[in-house]
Formats: sequence, C-alpha cells, structure tokens
Amino acid sequence: MKKLVVVCLAAFILFGFACSGDGGKALMGVVTPAADHGFTGESIRHGEAQAKLLAEQNGWDYRYLTANESGEQNNAVDTLISLKPKVIVLWPVTGDELRNAAQKIVDAKIPLIIYDRFIPGFTGASAEISGDNVTIGEMMGKYFDKYFAGDDQINYLEFLGDSSTVPGERSGGFASTSRGRFNKIQSFVTNWSQQTAMEQLESYLGSASRAEIESLQAIYTDDDEEVMGIVGALKNYKGPATINIKLISGVGGRRENMDLFENSGLTGIDFVTYTFSPSFIRDAIDLGAKIIKGESVSKDVKIPSTEIDKTNYRDYMDSDAFKTRYSI
Repeated sequence: MKKLVVVCLAAFILFGFACSGDGGKALMGVVTPAADHGFTGESIRHGEAQAKLLAEQNGWDYRYLTANESGEQNNAVDTLISLKPKVIVLWPVTGDELRNAAQKIVDAKIPLIIYDRFIPGFTGASAEISGDNVTIGEMMGKYFDKYFAGDDQINYLEFLGDSSTVPGERSGGFASTSRGRFNKIQSFVTNWSQQTAMEQLESYLGSASRAEIESLQAIYTDDDEEVMGIVGALKNYKGPATINIKLISGVGGRRENMDLFENSGLTGIDFVTYTFSPSFIRDAIDLGAKIIKGESVSKDVKIPSTEIDKTNYRDYMDSDAFKTRYSI
C-alpha cells in the first residue's frame, strides 16, 4: 500500500505531527497536547501509531496535530475544520479554554470525540472517553480506609496534577469515601511534574513544624510521576522530625514505579497505584474509527482501572495491558 506519511506542511509544524495521503479519502483529525516525554509523550506515540494503523487498514487519511497551549490547540482545530474531516478526536490542554473550538466543530457538523480532559457543561460531543477517574478516586479512598482501619483520623498531604477535570474527579472520588476520617493538611498542584512535587514536599518539610510533620500518615497523589518526586524528597530529608508516613498513592501503573513496591529505599512506607495508561488514547482513536464507519458509539465511555500494590504488581507486569503500554 502506498505510504500515507508525507512531508509535513509548514502550516502544521507548529502543532506537531501532520500526516496525509491522496485527496478524496475519509479524513480523521486528532488534536492532543504536545510533549516529548512522560505520560503525554507516550500517549502521542500510541495515538499516532493507532491513527496511522487504522488509516492504512481502511484507506483513510489522518492529521495528528499537537500543541503546547490552548491557543495553539484552537488554531489546530480551525485547521482541521477547514479540511472537513469525518471525525475529530480532541484531547484538550484545558477544557474550558477549548469550549469555543469544540463548539465550532459541532457547528460544522463534524462528529467530536473528547478524550481525557472534559469541557465542563459542554454537551455537544458525540462521545467523551476517559479513564474512570471518579472510580479511581473512590478505589483509592477505600484502600486508605482499609489500610488505616482502627485509626480515628488520617492526616495526609495532597498532590494534584493540575486544575483540569481529571484531578478534580479523582480527588472528589477519594473524598467521598473518607467518612470524615481523612484530614487534609495541605494541597499542592504539581503540573504533573516529578521535579515540582519533589520541590514542593522539600519546601513543606523545611517549613512545617516537627509535630505537623510527624502527624502525617499518608500522601495522596493523582499521578505516578508525582510519587517519584515525593520519594526523592523523603530520601533527601535530614531534619529533626521522624517520618511516620505509611502509605503513598499514585495513578498510572508506570514501569518506573514498580520497583517502589520492594525497593523504594524508604523503610515502612507502602505504595498503591491505579492503571491509567498512555495507551488508553488508542480507545479514543478507535471510537473515531467507528464513527467514520457509520457505527454507533456510546456517549460516555469509561476505561476501567486496576488497583496495584505489593501483592499483585508482578502479575500486572505480566499482563497484556502492561505489554501493550510498553509495546512502542
């Protein structure tokens, strides 16, 4: 089959990947945040691979555009609308700031799939798909509740990725299971950064009272990269307080975090994480393919998560889900 990938047009360079083939073919458009590493970087590789595979299998074209900021994503959407695709898959940098762009897609009568970060109050999408973030939070809260059975109060720190719908759903699900026993001492926003999480915890440990530090029993995070930064900060701590933290949570199921279950270098601290794979974007691309084929899709799609701790992490690493994540 003739290769679909050609030289990127200059107009698309700002946004990332742009792939096209012969004119007249059905076109799938994809817009995602930009990154060359971490969760988003892995997601881009999975998403582009799936879009390319489906295009080759079905004789379609595709455009895969990435952008660092909401304004650039808005421009990318305008570019795609002008090309009249059969469907657009949109992963917003920030949902609220893509509201007008999403409405433009709907007004142009182009089916829209919104992935991962939703647009609050927006109802025009053909489908919304994400990990089941509320359930992830609920599962985490129940795990904490069981882990600390018998304790009247659990003091914890909270580390959130950003201000989008994803951390809000996870932390909301977590709080709904607390039954008044979880006492949040302080909350931080890390922008999904390992380095930022480490610096924030180091700053906290350097400024909080000894009594407050020693009262901490847990750390809640909504991302595995944040966990690695927190581990680094705890290893670096040389202050007078005794660290009494027993449990640190994360989300992602990253290969880099699997060693923590047995070799974290932190005595007496357990870890739990929940699968949220970069490969999930393949499911969003698949929904777009169904729409091009004229098949019906569910309006709200939640990808289930698996709970991983020291009792089952080896089984998880042998699973098909883990192998798919690290297949590219």
